[in-house]
Amino acid sequence: MKRLFYLLFFLPFISLEAQVYSLENCIEIALLNKETLKSAALDVQSAVSGTKGSLSNILPTISYGNSWSESHSPKGVNYSEMVFMGDTVPLSSPYGGISNNYGASFSINQPIYDGGQWLNQIKLAKNTLVINQLRARQQKINVIMDVHQSFYELLKAQQLLDVSKKNLDLARQQISLVKTQFELGAVNKTDLLKAHVLKGNAQSDVLIKETNVRNAKLALRNSMGLIASTTYFEIFDTGRPLLPVPEVKQSVFEMEEYSPTLLVYRSQIADAELNRKILVGRRLPNLSTSMSYGTTTNEFENMTQLDKWSSSISLSLSIPIFTGYNLSTRQQQAELNVLKQQYNYLTQKHDLMVQMENLINILGNYQELIPISEQVLASAEEDLKLVQERYKLGSTTILEVLDAQVSVSRARSSLVSTKYNARTQEAQLRAILGTLDQDYR
Repeated sequence: MKRLFYLLFFLPFISLEAQVYSLENCIEIALLNKETLKSAALDVQSAVSGTKGSLSNILPTISYGNSWSESHSPKGVNYSEMVFMGDTVPLSSPYGGISNNYGASFSINQPIYDGGQWLNQIKLAKNTLVINQLRARQQKINVIMDVHQSFYELLKAQQLLDVSKKNLDLARQQISLVKTQFELGAVNKTDLLKAHVLKGNAQSDVLIKETNVRNAKLALRNSMGLIASTTYFEIFDTGRPLLPVPEVKQSVFEMEEYSPTLLVYRSQIADAELNRKILVGRRLPNLSTSMSYGTTTNEFENMTQLDKWSSSISLSLSIPIFTGYNLSTRQQQAELNVLKQQYNYLTQKHDLMVQMENLINILGNYQELIPISEQVLASAEEDLKLVQERYKLGSTTILEVLDAQVSVSRARSSLVSTKYNARTQEAQLRAILGTLDQDYR
């Protein structure tokens, strides 16, 4: 009983213990939870079924049928006469009543040649499957990219909050220093008022940064598919260094090789080509054969006598001669669609190349900015210490102290923003190249 009491007492505290997730943990959770990935998987399953269905264009069609009919007509007798050896003989024959007709048959229909339509339709179904698989992969990259961005935005918001809290602590220390100086008569009241203004601004900045952290946490939960979950977690940065900035030429090669966006556009060109070939095939002869085996009888018992069943085989050939411009119009449209898909591919490729090169330039810039920002922060912190010592000795003004504090705050914020913006831009570049999901296949 005592153990149960302890368990019930500590259970609320155990349930509130936060899980600590790395970026990889967050991505793995998102890949399990996001509805967009589940929807894309259904599209792939549908396309798989479509590839099986496309085989119906070449496989035979086998069917079995039974028929029965019953007819009703008025009953009566037909009277007639016949002369036989000089004598007139009366004749009578009944008619009408109920009659039944029974039938059974097996039939097989087999296409032989349709101008290559069935082959291209099978290829078209397989190409549709490839397109849906690529789109599912693009959705996966999008999910991973969203987690990257939300994860680093939260880290940035948390560290900017830490910067704001340090500024607030510094402002409070400054008030204490100025107040002591003011009581000793070393400074005037203006210095004390300026120190209070700095503290008020720092307090406001902390409130804003706390709101930013809450919003960033909400965005990350949504990216992970946990928006309706009560799971409580924290995140941490592994401190992985930035990857080397790739060369443009190598990046173009990787993009053409791995980018699902470009691969989808290339598959859409193949899709348009196959549709064009199918329309060309409709101008060619169509050859098929059929065979049937069955019987028709007035007596149900006769249906079981296979020796009375009959068989037939037929060969059908059709050649389209004139279709009222319908087929020629559709062929022209198919030709134009092939060109359109080719232009769309080139447009998308060029757009991605521009984005890729911009990101490479930005990352190269960040590689140089981060060490510069670190040096600037170190210099600003050293300058603040010197200015504070000089202010204690009365050899400088409060304005110089405040300026030094602002410089430290800006340097810290700039370093945090630069560091995590570089992480986000790096993930965006890998998403464009189609390599962001390589570790999660």
